[in-house]
Amino acid sequence: MQGLNKNDERRIRGRMGKTLFLRRLHQEDTRELKVGGLIRLCPLKILRPFFIFAFKVTGLWRRGYREFINPVVRENTFVIPGLPAELDGFTILHLSDLHLDLDTRLTPVLADRIHGLKYDLAVITGDFNNFTIHMDGRAIDEMGKLYPAFTAPVYGVLGNHDSLRDIPDLERLGIHMLINEGVRIPFRGSSLRLAGIDDPNIFQTHNLDHALRDIPGAQLTVLLSHSPCIHRAAAEKKVDIVLAGHTHGGQICLPGGRRLPLRNNRGADYVQKGRWCEGSTQGWTSSGSGSCGVPIRINCPPEILLHRLVAP
Repeated sequence: MQGLNKNDERRIRGRMGKTLFLRRLHQEDTRELKVGGLIRLCPLKILRPFFIFAFKVTGLWRRGYREFINPVVRENTFVIPGLPAELDGFTILHLSDLHLDLDTRLTPVLADRIHGLKYDLAVITGDFNNFTIHMDGRAIDEMGKLYPAFTAPVYGVLGNHDSLRDIPDLERLGIHMLINEGVRIPFRGSSLRLAGIDDPNIFQTHNLDHALRDIPGAQLTVLLSHSPCIHRAAAEKKVDIVLAGHTHGGQICLPGGRRLPLRNNRGADYVQKGRWCEGSTQGWTSSGSGSCGVPIRINCPPEILLHRLVAP
């Protein structure tokens, strides 16, 4: 994977803030195993064959792959007190945790599922890549194939499997990346504020205050965060809606979609999957639109979400 050129580095550093920019780059460059100081190894790539072997031995591979390659479209309604009439019915298409370089057969399936859906804005809450240490542009290439399927502006944030070095390529595709930034989304004479923060969980390079800077005319705030661990801070800032991912909903779950008892990613258990509330802030933690590590899903299908804003 190529590094940032000087112009891209200057631009991204200015948008994100120098301190957080340098902190994230340093963490990206040290989250690898090095052999002799020269060979870069990704632990996930090393362990992947063992995971695949285990699923095949237990007979779960075919079942898990069928669920992985069959994402479902889910609809959710956020009831917003005081929602302006102009924004009533505003719909957001939400993808998360695509991990597009894991299995490229997923890309055309996602494009087919998205085709024909009606929405006013599309968002991607991080993890375009499967391998944190990605030395090629496979995920970006797949995103280039998926992008034409969208029929509304697309905004995104980085996840912990992504790199700052991905931003120029994603933005050249047409995806508006938000790195501790907020923008005004006009709609039918009204508008909302769409804010996006850098990863608050693994890298901890988010700046919520900077992302939530005042935008004149914005009637409500939708916050994009790769991880839902920001839920309490978002509630303190009176954010209306938080859209997140990262947890995969468990990815491999017990019958009924019950998650296995794993660590909770710096957040309360109730924000780890699906819809949640924290004070007046409403949120949704996506189960992800792809899979991480291995193309397997069990009792937890990947999801494509349509969030509709409505007045009481």
